[in-house]
Amino acid sequence: MRNIIIAILICVALLAGFLLYIGDSARLLIQSTDAPWILNFEDINISWREAIVVGVIVCIGLIIFWTAISWLIALPARLKSGVGLRRRAQALEAMEEALIAGAEGDASRARKKAERARSLISTQALGQIISAQAAEASGDTEEAITQYRALLAEKRTESTGRRGLAQQYLATGNLASAIEHAKAEYEKNKNARWAFDILFQAQLSDYRWKQASETLALGQARKHIDNEIARRRMAVLDTAAATQLEDDGDIQGAIDMAQKALGLAPNFAPAAALAARLYGKEGQKKKAISVLEKAWNHAPHPALSAAFLDLIGEESDRSRAKKIAHFIRQNPDHRESILLQVEENLRDEDAVTAWTTLDPLLQEGEPSARLCLLAAESETLLSNEKDAKVWAIRAGTAPSEPDWSDLDPEGDAFDYAAQDWRRLVYSFGEKGELIHPRFEQGAPKQAVTSLEDVIEEQAADKLAENENSIKDASDILESDAALENQEELGDIMSGEVDKDDLAMRLDSLLDDKPKNT
Repeated sequence: MRNIIIAILICVALLAGFLLYIGDSARLLIQSTDAPWILNFEDINISWREAIVVGVIVCIGLIIFWTAISWLIALPARLKSGVGLRRRAQALEAMEEALIAGAEGDASRARKKAERARSLISTQALGQIISAQAAEASGDTEEAITQYRALLAEKRTESTGRRGLAQQYLATGNLASAIEHAKAEYEKNKNARWAFDILFQAQLSDYRWKQASETLALGQARKHIDNEIARRRMAVLDTAAATQLEDDGDIQGAIDMAQKALGLAPNFAPAAALAARLYGKEGQKKKAISVLEKAWNHAPHPALSAAFLDLIGEESDRSRAKKIAHFIRQNPDHRESILLQVEENLRDEDAVTAWTTLDPLLQEGEPSARLCLLAAESETLLSNEKDAKVWAIRAGTAPSEPDWSDLDPEGDAFDYAAQDWRRLVYSFGEKGELIHPRFEQGAPKQAVTSLEDVIEEQAADKLAENENSIKDASDILESDAALENQEELGDIMSGEVDKDDLAMRLDSLLDDKPKNT
């Protein structure tokens, strides 16, 4: 505006200067000769100054006139546009209020405002999207599904409708429908990351291990998931699928699937334990041992050593010792290898070597129940009955080892239920960590059984020493200290001894500290 005013002022100044320059002496004479009557007029004789002023006034008048005519012609469109802008502002306000009401959880108000926005918006699809989102925000699932389903009618809003429906069905537990819509979109649009996430989650929630693994492979190829995470997740899914094949009687198929899982994640102990057990069922002992040795090399786990010991249990002592030594050499510095060596030393009654090997682990911090049991057994072999009793009592209150809880004394290692495999997909897939359902649920652990075995062994040894001199069973119960220990520890295990009583016993026993030879 400022530039226009300046331009006008400049023009006026130039015109005034020009008029001043020409003065009144210059005249303009207009004559009409030999013209028809319509053009025949008297001579016009005026100064140029007057002619220029008149010309300028005429031009300004024409401009004003044309502007007025143009404004009148455009008036209807302007009126219509103004109404449209006002309608649009009202629609935006209604959309905003609908979303706010949905976020506040006011379903009734959200629905009303969404209907008003839909009536004000000329685009039906936009109105349906606003209504669906408002219903979704307020928790009105049925209304949200209705609006999202309506979006499927148009091609340009079909993907939006499928996404909304897949999310709603997944949230309400309608896994089959969620899979249907997410799969349809992922097959059509390879860039639909949301479809991959919902499809995988729904398949996993529905325990469709094989299909979930295939979805992961496709997502990995489309770079929708990190390669390492995808491999670990697929390893868990393939192992879960292998357990299903085993239940269906397809042992070879289960072995192949477990081996596939190990190829994806060699450090996944459940796959190795399963493959070894299945090879054992098929009488392929060498292959089972080979699987366990390779797995031990990558990630030792108590379940692997337990499975290995079961496989060689019937072999001669010499063959057994040779194979265990070879097994330990796969990963000799790992804690589990050290503990396996300690267990073998104790089995060979080499208590001195066992204690020497175990002592550094006992000094690392608060020993676990498993370490306490091994210490108790070592002290028993060294004939240090009081120290053995202290370690055995400590085992009853010491913390357990989560990995050790994966061993079921009455069943297979890693006896995971379907929901456990589902959790493991994320736990192992994201962090490479196993889960321990038995530990979390406080189920009986192998450590408890081992403690009872230690007590029984101590009692049996004492009974053997006194067998020739004491014949009467009642005298044995009264005089044998080992049996008294068994009763006391049995009370501890059964929970009949309260904490104060246990503390008093520990105080009396800890007068002589366990020796660290």
